[in-house]
Amino acid sequence: MLKTLHVKNVKCFSDTHFNFSPMTVFAGANSAGKSTALQCLLLLRQSFKPEQSTGQVLAMMGELFSVGHAKDLINHTPKGEALEIEVDDTVFSADLKGVDMEAYHIELDSPTSLDHPLFNADFNYLSALRLAPQISYDVNYDSKIFDVGIYGQFAVAELMRRGGRAAPNQRLAKKVCAGIGDGEHEQREINLEIAFKEAMKTISPDFNIVVSSHTGLDKVSNTFASQGTAQAVRPVNTGFGISYVMPIIVAALCTSEGGFLLVENPEVHLHPAAQSVLAGFLTQAAVCGIQVILETHSDHIINGIRVFIRENKVPDGLVTINSVRATANGREVTEIIVEYDGALSDMDEGFLDQAPKDLLRLF
Repeated sequence: MLKTLHVKNVKCFSDTHFNFSPMTVFAGANSAGKSTALQCLLLLRQSFKPEQSTGQVLAMMGELFSVGHAKDLINHTPKGEALEIEVDDTVFSADLKGVDMEAYHIELDSPTSLDHPLFNADFNYLSALRLAPQISYDVNYDSKIFDVGIYGQFAVAELMRRGGRAAPNQRLAKKVCAGIGDGEHEQREINLEIAFKEAMKTISPDFNIVVSSHTGLDKVSNTFASQGTAQAVRPVNTGFGISYVMPIIVAALCTSEGGFLLVENPEVHLHPAAQSVLAGFLTQAAVCGIQVILETHSDHIINGIRVFIRENKVPDGLVTINSVRATANGREVTEIIVEYDGALSDMDEGFLDQAPKDLLRLF
């Protein structure tokens, strides 16, 4: 598990330290730097794959994150002469004097060990810019790996391909299915499709999905059926929220214990009640061995996590919130722990305080 991230002279951060837990949440105002913390992890993951990397070059343009030129990654007023990204005790460092600012890569000072789980465990990332509902979806051509795509573009295809198999994270699948049947799920493996549908029903109670393959076109499609419709309907004729949340559920159920799930703005297009339920599902995923890392603007997501912690008697230490603020002296990070009763260990200006501020202006 990733426990600490230290970044130096990366974008808006001149020298900043973050602590991580099984579930880590980044919160704060727009352009405060929340996404930059996640992007450091994406940058490392895409740059260093043990089977094809010597650990010497940061790739500015890649499948997970494209920042542009080297100058776009480096802090405009750097402190010191080095760029550093450190995950736990593994340091990636470059001498700024030797960096070609117009290049699409940064050469590191020396080869770095890639033994950290960040480079070897399951890793699924979903961007805030997820794919809108489509009539059909692309397939992942590399059948050897699971990939929902950073925009969720392969989620339906992966559900089609793997739905009849056991969900990779059986702990999470069995938790999701705990309320169905007569308990036989505890004695056998749960298929991905079954667990997926049960999880989706907690967000949209009458959810049902039918997935179809169009092999000759290398496409898949799906329709949604519910008690409120006379016949199944296409995704483009339903709300955006369902299509936006589906890749999150598929990715979580397919992330093995010890793996990573990074999601930007999980709340997009979801009703507040659905946001709270999704937050509980993601917290359960963290309990089931996935390191969940979120970036959010939603107090419903934060409060949904707190409710899950309290109602399920989860001990302190499962959830850390890093509240990031831009100040006259640079970026400041307040570490907030969600305690066993759902209480927060700390607060700061701008964190979950807009609703009270607005109410004070109204009354």
